[in-house]
Amino acid sequence: MRKDKRSFYRIDVMMPCSYRILSHEEALLTALPVSADAKYIEEYFMENLAQLDLQINEVISQINQKSSLVATALTAMNSKINFVLQTIDEKQLTRAIPQKLVNLSGSGIAIDIEEDVLISDKIDLLIKPLENESPILVRCDIVKITPLNDNSEGSTIALNYQNLSEDDRRKLVYFIQAKEIESAQKERHNKTHTR
Repeated sequence: MRKDKRSFYRIDVMMPCSYRILSHEEALLTALPVSADAKYIEEYFMENLAQLDLQINEVISQINQKSSLVATALTAMNSKINFVLQTIDEKQLTRAIPQKLVNLSGSGIAIDIEEDVLISDKIDLLIKPLENESPILVRCDIVKITPLNDNSEGSTIALNYQNLSEDDRRKLVYFIQAKEIESAQKERHNKTHTR
């Protein structure tokens, strides 16, 4: 573990993490809400669900040309699934946030991304460090862009949080400290069992 200049430790850890890239102009026009409710998380971060819904509707339309009965049945099932999705609350929906390896501190985060970004872009980040707490929604400035050196597409971006609330910073610091204690206990356990 290395110590950051801002007196927060940084750790590499798997955690629920989703992001959206915004141009500088988009960021000026799109304000983040104070907290992320289920509808906001679904619409803003779960774009895959919206894309999947479009694909389903296209396929149903094609099936309708061959059999209106099958298309009607599929449309009804799709409507039922959409209804169920609308009844999912924030806790259930945040379980769907993908796990991602991040380098985390109380003042910033570094993540690997596949998309191209500019240093002037902003990143809206949705992370959930603590299982029984609400997720953290924060806009970030890109501090550094480092191309991945393993011949794969993408880069590692280092981010600083903008206007992170004290409650959210407390969640991050608590999470980091818990992971440090867990790591120290594993190290101590390994030392006593290798003698």
